[in-house]
Amino acid sequence: MFFFLVCHSPIGKAFTEAMQHSFEHTIDELIVIDVLPTDTPEKVSDFIQKKWVEKESPEQIVVLTDILGATPSNGLHLWLSRNPVKYIGFDGINIPILLSAINHKDENIEVINKRMRKAYIDGSKQF
Repeated sequence: MFFFLVCHSPIGKAFTEAMQHSFEHTIDELIVIDVLPTDTPEKVSDFIQKKWVEKESPEQIVVLTDILGATPSNGLHLWLSRNPVKYIGFDGINIPILLSAINHKDENIEVINKRMRKAYIDGSKQF
């Protein structure tokens, strides 16, 4: 499974570095699209298309974004509207969700969704 992390720069890079610290290796399944303040949804969509094709156009993917309704999310939704890909998506990305996704990368999309939802609910606790 491939995981497309589409968010405001430099969040994607920071998440990638945190993940690599935890796994102690490069995570080839994680595709990061860091969106700059000058990027448009169309440009974001084009970049996602390029990365998707580079990964041989997988039929199923997991998509993650930081803020629903912002440019990264809008570009992602534009791309999704143009491509017949099965996906699950999450906004409000955090490390527990991403760790869960990567830890279950070899599972089917329904299992990944279930695990990520649990991490979404359990990942943030008041203390």
